[in-house]
Amino acid sequence: MERLLRAAGRCALAFLLVLGLVAVLPRTVRDAVPDGVIGGAVVLVMWALGARRMAGRSR
Repeated sequence: MERLLRAAGRCALAFLLVLGLVAVLPRTVRDAVPDGVIGGAVVLVMWALGARRMAGRSR
């Protein structure tokens, strides 16, 4: 259960990180970027975090 909560926390952190970066962008850039690109960025960040965590783990 602890691993599940940690994974959920990391996903939330990645999501908030991407949202924070989008909020820092100028208004014209935010309006020009489609929502799908922003969603894709969130997915890529979460995938990269998960891949990095699983790469060092041996079974």
